[in-house]
Amino acid sequence: MIFDVLTIIPAMAFVLYVSFVVFGFLQYKKDRFYWSFQMYMVFVSIWSFGSMMMRLNSPLMTPLFWNRFMLIGLLAVPYALCSFVVDILDTHRKVIRLAIKSSYLFLIPLMYLNFTGSIVADAGYLEGGEFFYELAPGALSAYSLSYVYLVFTLLMLLFGVKRRSKQGVQRNIVLPLVGVLVMLVGIFMNVFPEIGRYPVDIFAATINAVLLFYTIYKYKLINYSRLGLSIMLSTFLTLAVSVIYIFIFLVIKHFNSRFDPGNIVQLSIILGVATVLIVHPLRNLFSYLVDNVIIPKRHPYQMTIKNLSKRLTTIVNLHQLGDEVVHNLSTGLKADWVVFLAKRLDDGNKFFMVSHENCLTKIGIGDEVQFSFSEDMKNRLEICKRENVSAVMTVDPDEKRIEISTELPDADVLIPLVFRKQIAGYILIGYDHTKALISEIEREALEILASQSSLSLENALSFEQLRIQGDELIMSKNKLEAIFNGIASPVCLIDIDYIIQEVNVAAVNFFGQKREAMIGNKCYRAFFHRSRPCPFCQGLECLHTGVLQETEADVEEKVFSFQYHSVRSADKAKSVFVEIISDITEQKHLQEELVRTEKMAGIGTLAAGIAHELNNPLAGIVGTAEIMLSELEPTHPHLEYVNDILTYSKTASDVIKELSIYSRKEEQKETQQVELIRVVEFALRLAKRGLDAENIKVERNYHALPYIEANEGELQQLFLNLIVNALQAMDGKGTLTLTCIEKDGFVQIKVQDTGCGIPEKYMSQIFTPFFTTKAPGKGTGLGLSNCYSVVEKMGGRIRVRSEQGAGSEFITIFPLDEAGRDGIRFNLVDDTNGMNDVFFIQRKVLVGEKGYIEESIHRKVDEKAMHILAFKGLQPVGTVSLMTSENFWPLPISKYFDIESVLKTKKCAEIIRLAVLPEMRNTSASIGLIILVFLLARAVGIEELIIDVFSDDVKTLKLYKKFGFVEVGTYNSPSSVTVLVLQSKSTLEKDQSQLRHFVRPLFKRLRTLFDFGDLTPIVHQEMDKILSADGEDLSQVI
Repeated sequence: MIFDVLTIIPAMAFVLYVSFVVFGFLQYKKDRFYWSFQMYMVFVSIWSFGSMMMRLNSPLMTPLFWNRFMLIGLLAVPYALCSFVVDILDTHRKVIRLAIKSSYLFLIPLMYLNFTGSIVADAGYLEGGEFFYELAPGALSAYSLSYVYLVFTLLMLLFGVKRRSKQGVQRNIVLPLVGVLVMLVGIFMNVFPEIGRYPVDIFAATINAVLLFYTIYKYKLINYSRLGLSIMLSTFLTLAVSVIYIFIFLVIKHFNSRFDPGNIVQLSIILGVATVLIVHPLRNLFSYLVDNVIIPKRHPYQMTIKNLSKRLTTIVNLHQLGDEVVHNLSTGLKADWVVFLAKRLDDGNKFFMVSHENCLTKIGIGDEVQFSFSEDMKNRLEICKRENVSAVMTVDPDEKRIEISTELPDADVLIPLVFRKQIAGYILIGYDHTKALISEIEREALEILASQSSLSLENALSFEQLRIQGDELIMSKNKLEAIFNGIASPVCLIDIDYIIQEVNVAAVNFFGQKREAMIGNKCYRAFFHRSRPCPFCQGLECLHTGVLQETEADVEEKVFSFQYHSVRSADKAKSVFVEIISDITEQKHLQEELVRTEKMAGIGTLAAGIAHELNNPLAGIVGTAEIMLSELEPTHPHLEYVNDILTYSKTASDVIKELSIYSRKEEQKETQQVELIRVVEFALRLAKRGLDAENIKVERNYHALPYIEANEGELQQLFLNLIVNALQAMDGKGTLTLTCIEKDGFVQIKVQDTGCGIPEKYMSQIFTPFFTTKAPGKGTGLGLSNCYSVVEKMGGRIRVRSEQGAGSEFITIFPLDEAGRDGIRFNLVDDTNGMNDVFFIQRKVLVGEKGYIEESIHRKVDEKAMHILAFKGLQPVGTVSLMTSENFWPLPISKYFDIESVLKTKKCAEIIRLAVLPEMRNTSASIGLIILVFLLARAVGIEELIIDVFSDDVKTLKLYKKFGFVEVGTYNSPSSVTVLVLQSKSTLEKDQSQLRHFVRPLFKRLRTLFDFGDLTPIVHQEMDKILSADGEDLSQVI
């Protein structure tokens, strides 16, 4: 047998590969186990074992036999290696995986060539002890076939480096790439027997295995046990130390020819094994000596951890504490990962993640951690709690790591942070496999850190508890302030000495003083500028009895209501009460007006009775005068007097008759055919008799009007109020113009004066009940409110034009028939009245129902949009707006949603503010608005339409999707809003059946219902264009 360096190399390689195989099979049921790598290790083990036996020249079989045995592994290795490379590159293409699996079939012809002598014809040793082998004719084919797969593996690795360069993981591919290249050269040397007789191939394979092992170990490609890795590491150390000994012996032998230790290879291996076995247990001792005696400052992180321990005393923020500990441990101890856990304040048995660095876990900051400690670890933790010690728990290299949780990796170091015999938190540390043990200096530093961290963590938890309680207290205070300041009436907190303790915003605004000036001041001085308590104050009575007190008082020409509520105070604290103040001046005036109204109603009843009583004597007077007139001669001196008596009596009779008609109470408001001009004239006569109207000129602009169905009494009241207001506004001098005309199927009655006009600031309030600008006693504020109610009930509209100093004009519009009152029609807004109707509907529906903020209605940009109004009779019932890219770019929706990435063209528009009154939804008004805004957009050249709808408005979403809109995303503002886009033809245009049976009849009805001004013909053309796809005669629609 021959035992030299050429034998030692494959022998040591065999030991290394067999270690991989054994410990690889022990990981069979664990994660990151690759059968391809196991096959690679098996084949290379066969290769190295055959090479070893062949070079030993053992009597057990011939060198040729072992050569062919070696070739089994050598020829098969490229296929297994290629398969493993595919696995670690995570290639999922079926073609490649199928090709790799089927490649093992090539081993059948290769093994046939091998064992029939077609690769190596002869192998053995010459007389001088030199090894030789002779290649057969099939050697080139066999090596080429194997060589092709090594080249393929090389290309796969190159592809993997290129593909993953942007992912930062090429580092775990580069070393195997170099290893395959080395093995490629090594196997190629077998083609040349003069070189191949040396174990160049197995040496190259060993280099490849070392590089592959380092990659697997460094980047954890395969999950080997710590014991297995420790044995493999010891094997590598043994080989390295043995090589060093061989080098030393060769150097000594070179310089000293008499030095003859015998077989230096065997001696070096024995010394290498002995060195590893001796040095390994003493590693901690050597580390301690080096750290504390030889080079005490070799580890600068010791000072880092000690300085950290000092800094922890000043940290009271829990998350800052966790971040500081984790960062310093991770960088100072060169740990792979560090985790900091703390107990929950509301449950000391539950722990959550405070901070971590480089830990591979799905648990986020603040998430709860479920522990899965072993029974032994639980017992050790109980001892730590019982002894009130924060111990540093570690594991030896041959021990299993500490199991923490199914959601966290196993740890090398566990530090329970114990304070007052309770665990307040944990520090978890994980090392890579080269850092299996911590040194004594590290343990000492960690023990110092653990002790200080326990105290700091308890302080941080206490401060966190205080912070939470403080936040809750602040929240309660804010809520109380919000409620206190949200009360519309002035509210004050006053003590028994009449000193103001607190006031709400309403009180500050009400009294027009700064809050700082009011608090601490006497209430009677701050509120009413008095030098002594108010005589009407009931605050002391409230404190004395503990019962609510109420009172009213006149202060500086105003009437105030006061409520007093006692407040419980702490012992020995000043008693306080809450005073709620309300200005009820307007309410008092309203009550007086209501009383006056009741008196007027009583006067009306009395007037009716007086008229009835006066009618009888007046009838006698008129009858007597007529008899006397018939008996007197034309020349009789009393004839003139009798005519005067008759004239004045008839005038008095007419006045009494008109008064009784106006004041008559009607049991039922029955309608009848009414002549409007007669009612207007009747109201004019009544108004002029009660006011100074001698110098007022009346101009009449009457046109022939048809009768309308209405309640005559209500019309008399309506026109009387309007004419009286007009006469009063002119103050006895001016021109009153009355106009009655018929226009577009509606009747318009205009009452115009040249009086003082209405200020702009009051225009929005004139129809509000009890609002008046007249002096007390001259107006109740109910006249115009009643006018508005009468007109609205009749299905009409009342509009106002007024210019301060120039006069006012009130226009009442009535439908002539039922069709005009209930018919649906659509208009494109082109005036101020229309804009007001749009914003009225938007406020009523969008603000009142949908929760829009008031400020989002009637923006300046809204005036440039195109608005469509739907009317039922004269009343607006719905609206929709169109904002085109021509006037708005970017579109308003761009503020909340990236619509530009969805659009294909800039010829687009956004449909916004679709608002329909509840009673008109699911009617022709609603569907008409949707269809007409679509037609209007198409008519002005819009190609894409965008709309956003509240996500909970399922019916509207379904309607638009049925129309052809497609959902493209959502946003929150603050509720969830769905964005839809129409980028092609709508369903109305594409569906022939719908086009014929739904669209055509709908267009036929809509054509006569809308008026878009100059755009009306263009919309008609768009209708015709859509209907032309049906192929039927378009005249059917017209």
